[in-house]
Amino acid sequence: MDDLFEESDSLNAPFQAFSGDWKYVKPHWHYFTEMVYLVSGVLYAEVDGKQFTMNPGDMIIFHPKQIHAFLDYPVKEEYPDKPFFYVIKFDDMILSNTTPGSPKLPKLLDKANSDAGATNLLTARDLRFNPVKMYFEYCMWETKNRQFGYDIKVASMISLIITEIIRIWLRHGFQFSTKTTFDQFSTKDFSVLEYIDKHSSENISVEDLASKCGMCYSNFAKQFKAQFGKTCKEYIEFIRICKADTLLLYTDKTLDYISQETGFTDASHFIRTYKKVRGITPKQRRNSQI
Repeated sequence: MDDLFEESDSLNAPFQAFSGDWKYVKPHWHYFTEMVYLVSGVLYAEVDGKQFTMNPGDMIIFHPKQIHAFLDYPVKEEYPDKPFFYVIKFDDMILSNTTPGSPKLPKLLDKANSDAGATNLLTARDLRFNPVKMYFEYCMWETKNRQFGYDIKVASMISLIITEIIRIWLRHGFQFSTKTTFDQFSTKDFSVLEYIDKHSSENISVEDLASKCGMCYSNFAKQFKAQFGKTCKEYIEFIRICKADTLLLYTDKTLDYISQETGFTDASHFIRTYKKVRGITPKQRRNSQI
């Protein structure tokens, strides 16, 4: 079974800007922030198990480490054509501020990722006074043509988009917490999320993960829940469900096969866990594509 993790080259390619017209993207995650602006058609996005319907003019932001996907649901009658959208992916560290003492955008994005309340989806109404579409198009043009200083201009445009997003969040009443956020679960040589992704079909011991992070079990469990919003066991189950979805929706494999391939004890265990996480049975999920 393929891993969900997608490699990102922060050193040689700290940002990407391109257009797309596909409906389905399998669940995956990466260390980059990703923004998608829908120009036409309709997209069904999923972020950490939450589903969003995107209409023209809407934009969605995927924070680093968030598992996200586009789901291949039937098209709406009012939008019969294939979706067409713009994408920007970037390492948060390309963001910069020129005014001393101003809020640092990478830190604000990090807090938005860790705090509840900063929504992933921004609607066309939210963006109606903002030239976000034009910023996306500038980034794509600069990335394609690579004229002198293009990287400076792209970073500046991304900063403008993020600034607009944060202003919208603040208008909706979102407040950034004052807590300090930092990643205790990744080092140069080890990432607990990558390890879980790669070994999700195996019997993963939370105690062993704590040991790999140099932490006692109780502290690991507490800090993992605080940083990722799920217990480690719940996160492992969620990764398995995301991988099962690809087999469930886009193959005719049996539930027995899917359960064995994705790390569940048997089909009954798979069905119980799937219903707990998704709120529906695997059969209902498969039938939703018909």
